[in-house]
Amino acid sequence: MGELNQKKILFLASWYPSDENPSLGNFVQKHAEFANQVAEVHVLYAVSSSRVSQITLSDEVVNNVRTIIVYYPSVRYSIPIISQLSKKRAYQIAMKKGYEHLNSKYDLVHLNAVFPAGVFARWLKSNYKIPYVATVHWTGFLDHQKSYEKLPFYLKNVYEKIFKEANEVFPVSEHLGQSLINHGLINDFRVLNNVVSSNYFYPSKEMKDENEPQQFIHISSFKNEHKNVSGMLSAFSNLTKDYVLHIITEGDEKEVWEAIKTANVPIENCIVESKLSSIEVGEALRKADCLVLFSNYETFSVILAEAWMCGTPAIYSKCGGLTEINNPEIGIQIQPKNTEQLTIALENFSTSHFSAKVIHDFSLQFSDEHLLKTLANIYLKNS
Repeated sequence: MGELNQKKILFLASWYPSDENPSLGNFVQKHAEFANQVAEVHVLYAVSSSRVSQITLSDEVVNNVRTIIVYYPSVRYSIPIISQLSKKRAYQIAMKKGYEHLNSKYDLVHLNAVFPAGVFARWLKSNYKIPYVATVHWTGFLDHQKSYEKLPFYLKNVYEKIFKEANEVFPVSEHLGQSLINHGLINDFRVLNNVVSSNYFYPSKEMKDENEPQQFIHISSFKNEHKNVSGMLSAFSNLTKDYVLHIITEGDEKEVWEAIKTANVPIENCIVESKLSSIEVGEALRKADCLVLFSNYETFSVILAEAWMCGTPAIYSKCGGLTEINNPEIGIQIQPKNTEQLTIALENFSTSHFSAKVIHDFSLQFSDEHLLKTLANIYLKNS
């Protein structure tokens, strides 16, 4: 793509899929793949592993993106301060090994999830004069979590330095950006949405059968502290109308079935699947009448954007990220942890109140085409 495509961008990731955790940071991987369409992107990620006795590098081209994953031996000491210092040193050594192996010059570093990779971004800026921008995902900055407030002083100081030296900061939602300002970490920001591919998420061309029971869908990690699945299932157990509940989990299907039984949700009303591909998730969202999201907190909520890209309305709790949007044309916003309110919304839900075209048109701001233009602007401005 001309001059812009010659820009070389190093994606430094604090989270990324690897042999240690194949699903961790999969949204960062999607971001790298999209960014590779407007620049030459290489990925560098380091992770500790109990399966290696020395630093081991994986150098692969994954979906056209050169990806270096450095596995280094896990560090364990009984004395906390020694353990922390040893882990930091081991991580830095691993990242330096990976960078040396890349053997390339970069115009810009794109930092994804600021810690711990931001420590190495600062080192690259100091030693090689490579500027960096940072995309922020962590829910711990949000008021719902308060994880950042609980960090020790020295670690907060590390975060402050990483943010201070970044050319620009891109939280994945307005709500997350305001939280960073409230913590005194940044003065301004631009929102950079997570990636939603129009190749997988688009409206259905088929008309749905109005005589069929309404199909609600829930897609998540099924972690109760985050997604409040127990509250959601409690609401479904109260429904008097006929319905289908389709749950897609990133975890164990057995755990989901046990939760369904505990909540007294009729088993015959439920479908449970796990670890579906993006293509399969898109198909499931198009078949559904409504997405249900009853989370306690969110930073962005990719699944909500994906549902809207499919023209599917949602019932969702207001808890950060896209859930802060209150637009009756695209869904029903309720309060978090209010099971009674969720029950009423589910009971009264009707597809006749929504237009798939209107929902899809609204969602185009989250599409890959929009993101590519934004990334192109970021890389031109900062490199």
